[in-house]
Amino acid sequence: MPNLERYISKYRYEILVFCCLAACMLNVFSGWKSRFSYPNQTLFAAGVILVFAIYFLLYPRKESFSERDIIFLIFAVGFIFRLVYVQSTGYLVRQHDVAGEYGHLDYIKRLYDGKGLPDKDVTKYWQFYQPPVWHAICAVFLKAQRFVGIGFEAALENLQMISLFCSSAIMFISHRLFRLFGMKELPLCIACGIVAFHPTFIILAGSINNDVMSLMLSLLALVLAIKWFRKPKLVNILALALAIGGSMAVKLSGGLIAVGVAILFAIRLFGKKYSKKGNLIAQFASFGAVCVPLALWWEIRNFILFKTPLTFVPMLSEKSDQYIGHRSVFERLFDISSIWEAGVYPSRVTRGYLYYEYNIPTAALKSSVFGEYYLGKESAVLSVAAKVLFFTGALLALLAVVATVYMLIKAIKNRKSFENDYGFSVSELAFPAICAVTMIVSYVSFCFKFAHFCTMDFRYIAITVVLGALYIGLLLKDRQKTNKMCDKVLVWGVGISTALLAFGSIALYGSVA
Repeated sequence: MPNLERYISKYRYEILVFCCLAACMLNVFSGWKSRFSYPNQTLFAAGVILVFAIYFLLYPRKESFSERDIIFLIFAVGFIFRLVYVQSTGYLVRQHDVAGEYGHLDYIKRLYDGKGLPDKDVTKYWQFYQPPVWHAICAVFLKAQRFVGIGFEAALENLQMISLFCSSAIMFISHRLFRLFGMKELPLCIACGIVAFHPTFIILAGSINNDVMSLMLSLLALVLAIKWFRKPKLVNILALALAIGGSMAVKLSGGLIAVGVAILFAIRLFGKKYSKKGNLIAQFASFGAVCVPLALWWEIRNFILFKTPLTFVPMLSEKSDQYIGHRSVFERLFDISSIWEAGVYPSRVTRGYLYYEYNIPTAALKSSVFGEYYLGKESAVLSVAAKVLFFTGALLALLAVVATVYMLIKAIKNRKSFENDYGFSVSELAFPAICAVTMIVSYVSFCFKFAHFCTMDFRYIAITVVLGALYIGLLLKDRQKTNKMCDKVLVWGVGISTALLAFGSIALYGSVA
């Protein structure tokens, strides 16, 4: 029996994953929805009870919860939450560029039918300009399902399972990132809670476009870049090359992470702490030999065949009702009046509002928790949850900016003492901020270049949720060291805000289909 207890203790995460996957497959085949009046809530409650039962019955009892226990349960509930949303959301519901001719689904079906890669000018065929890796993975999964006898419509529905995996993996990769910066205890639990229950990752879990896989690989690249910076070995830089190249092979914008990585490369090459410059240059050459072909083969192929610009993105017409290019720069950046004029939901004429959302920060905040949708608007109870969700999300976003600036100023002003106290360099601290700024600048530029309502969707910079959670956690870790009442209020205030974000997210997204 002691051997069994040690085995369960060591492999409890794997046991959880197995149970969740088993539950996932059972739900796919069992037709559970027709058996309950409230299937979403029933599935969520049953899943949470199952996980807690497994945990408390099988895992050796202790007098108190450890940090590892709490993280385990946060991620378990986070996975079940994603599973409920996926199982309750059809594969054509709340999607981006999926349905319709030459959308993502058409792309997947083309590869599934064995028609090969697009063989005409991709600039004329909507989403066919996208790299085909995501669509090929989905096509192979379709084939596998059909091979074991699953109906075609059910197999299409199950494509969301790939996104569910990617969204769930983001939780674990984020945890690894937080641990690389020495985060632990309450700050770590809060940071993990933000990632586990933030609505943008719930929406992405049900999507069947390439956003979530590219995001997962970009976040993995960020972790691997820090690992390489600390130990500049060939194996580490090759893993980094595969992650960045893979992210760009799924969606070209995944390459934005490369700006921060290039700065880390330069710091290591020209810094005094690492003397083997020749070894570094050889590593960089190996990195380029792996990353560049993997990342750009599709764009190079289209340029050779069709003279397609390497960074081509299709643009809506200025005649589109979503066009907002007539708004001034001041309005686009600083006019946040729609928060009290239109409320917490995205303002759009087709939903009865007077105008399309045009302010970029406001649109980013609203779409970060609602996407482009209006969940719970018709329900008095859920509309309250929606408002709680929006304002706690906005509060945490503001705190993330403040925490980032505070930590960077503190580190730069007291570089030596900071590095001795925290165990990592100022360069490592600045790296996630550089990545976040790069993505935000690119996002804002994109919003001005393609001046339409839909281009302001937060999913393009969803990784900033993780990076913001990182700096929030580091701020809380820093303020925990004092005994000041204001710092205690800050720590517990952020903890309560994170709990409200989780409850609001579960209430809203656990009640929609």
